[in-house]
Amino acid sequence: MGSTWWVVIEEQGGMGDGRGWGVADAAGYADRDTAFGEAYLLAKQHRPPRPSSPQKRVLLRVTDGYLVLVRGKTDVWQFRVTVGEEGGG
Repeated sequence: MGSTWWVVIEEQGGMGDGRGWGVADAAGYADRDTAFGEAYLLAKQHRPPRPSSPQKRVLLRVTDGYLVLVRGKTDVWQFRVTVGEEGGG
């Protein structure tokens, strides 16, 4: 039986100095390649709650997924799309 690979979206919430990170979505996949394919699509298509008027999106490929910077009219927000293998527990 194979491992389950998870794709997790973590995004910023809150305002000003009260910004924090939280899990926005998570889903399991049967294999690593499928999970990374889905992570790429989510990095390109996921629309976080802020900024309300996105102007530009930059995808940064990191070891375990993507860090995405979304520039709005007045601020930059970010979210992560991370791929990880379920380790048990």
